[in-house]
Amino acid sequence: MTGKRIMKQQKRQNRSAKTEHTLPETGTETDINRRAVNREHEKLIKWFQTVKFRKVLIGGVDEAQIWKKLEELNKLYEAAISAERTRYDVLLREHTKNCNALIRKYKQQLAELISEKNKQKAVPGGKEQGDAYRTDI
Repeated sequence: MTGKRIMKQQKRQNRSAKTEHTLPETGTETDINRRAVNREHEKLIKWFQTVKFRKVLIGGVDEAQIWKKLEELNKLYEAAISAERTRYDVLLREHTKNCNALIRKYKQQLAELISEKNKQKAVPGGKEQGDAYRTDI
């Protein structure tokens, strides 16, 4: 191989190595944001890492192929959005269930505290303990 070919090959390898580590949106995502949330997200990341366009002599790339790739990308995004909606619905149901259980528990505890307080105030003669000390009655 000639020196130019080796340099070009190294540049291509460097570019492909960079794209493997960053998402296409900003290129500056943190490691936390790079992890795939679900299988559909993994497919999107893989698609961006492997997508290639057929080059033409005039105009750069084949327009028909670009539209085909955009349709593929759209289907991948729709699947990812659907999976996320399902995940969020499950999380919301679980959260609502937990919140309702806590509300019932706290209402029950409050009712018990109120009934205990009312029992302590009550005097066997039918008057409340606080009334016995009042002089204006």
